[in-house]
Amino acid sequence: MSAPRYLKLAGFVAAPPASAFLYEQSQTPLPLPVSYSAAALHTHYFLQPFTVLRRVSQIVSHVPSLLLSPSPALLTSSLLELGPAFIKLGQQLSIRPDLLPETYLSSLAALHDNCPTFSDDIAKEIIATELNVPSLDGIFEQPLERVAAASLGQVYKGTLRSSGEEVAVKVQRPNILHTVALDLFIVHELARAWDSLIAPVTKEKEHSTAAIVASFAAGSYAELDYKNEGASQTRFKADLQARSSVPVFVPPVHHDLSTTKILTTGWIDGKKLSDCPRSTINKLIPVGVELFLAQLLDLGQFHADPHPGNMLVRTRPNGEPQLCLIDFGLTATISDDERSAMTSAIYHLLTKDFKALICEDTKTLGFLSEEFDGFAELEPILENVVRRGMEGGSDMRKRRKQFREISGDLNEIFFQFPFSVPPFFALITRGLGLLEGIALKGDSDFDIFTASYPYATKKALSLGLGKIRAASPRD
Repeated sequence: MSAPRYLKLAGFVAAPPASAFLYEQSQTPLPLPVSYSAAALHTHYFLQPFTVLRRVSQIVSHVPSLLLSPSPALLTSSLLELGPAFIKLGQQLSIRPDLLPETYLSSLAALHDNCPTFSDDIAKEIIATELNVPSLDGIFEQPLERVAAASLGQVYKGTLRSSGEEVAVKVQRPNILHTVALDLFIVHELARAWDSLIAPVTKEKEHSTAAIVASFAAGSYAELDYKNEGASQTRFKADLQARSSVPVFVPPVHHDLSTTKILTTGWIDGKKLSDCPRSTINKLIPVGVELFLAQLLDLGQFHADPHPGNMLVRTRPNGEPQLCLIDFGLTATISDDERSAMTSAIYHLLTKDFKALICEDTKTLGFLSEEFDGFAELEPILENVVRRGMEGGSDMRKRRKQFREISGDLNEIFFQFPFSVPPFFALITRGLGLLEGIALKGDSDFDIFTASYPYATKKALSLGLGKIRAASPRD
């Protein structure tokens, strides 16, 4: 086979949506690191100053128009043009009602489904090259059909010639490693510069912007290895099958038809949980809550990209709906100690043992250091915020307003006191917010705390937390 056509694509492509993700290939002999390393990327791009400057200029070119007219549509289209790393950023912002108004959230939500496409011929050439075959006809019964375009790749539906099974084939965009690595390098350097800029203002406060970016970058970089994603999906499937109490379906992975750049899995004929009738949502949300808590407190790994497109519903042979979980490119590992600490914190939250939650769990979870002794001042302030957060209510506009107010109060508290937010905490709040948002479509009176109580209490009792609380009652 001659050199793949997609490997001949070079040169910086600026704006056309259909090819906006094809950046120049590296001409340096230094390879990009296999796993994320800020230091390695710095060394790599230090030898390519013009590549970096061209990309920075493209990013900066969007700033004036956004400052003059920061409309939701313009922000969304700018992120689409800027490429995968910025689309990922927009996807994360789309589930942050504490940061943006509803009009922005609705617009940015389109980034989950409406990403620019690239040539089907190029995608099929990548698949053939990765599988080392001259043609896909020997593998699939008919030509692959594109069904979705995401930030990092495209998904095709096909039928295996060997078994007749319908499968989903995800293929990465051309040169995506260089695309994402360059943007992550630039964003991390900007974060480092920001930390240096605010250091004189924050004085003794820990400067963690670069650390937060590095955590996000490591996860995004890991998504570029589909072998890792396939392994995570297989592990999730086995763990959930071992727990009959969580009847969630995860499609199987065809590892023989998967590489670092393509991933072949079983096909799911279903639709998003968020688009289902209220009756279906109400029936499956308890399963979703148990799935969320099982990941958090039992499995040791957590699906870290919980957006509506990753929670599907299929119909079983008996006519009953079944919740399906897909896309395991971004997962987080939760240690035994972290799971025990989370169980304790959730139990104390649900039982309204705020003293233990604030004075003990904040330390075991890593929000505060073991040396912190300012609870006399912190406890009443933080307890008031937590109590307000648990009040809820079925009016979504009031809930959003309350959520933004509480988030603002928490930001002030986190600035006033020496808090350090653990990386996994943002993943947890994302998953919880998504689940509650879908649930409220089916039941306007849904209460995530009430729904979580049975599973969390059972897990807490298995760790002896209930006995500890009974022996040491708190006000």
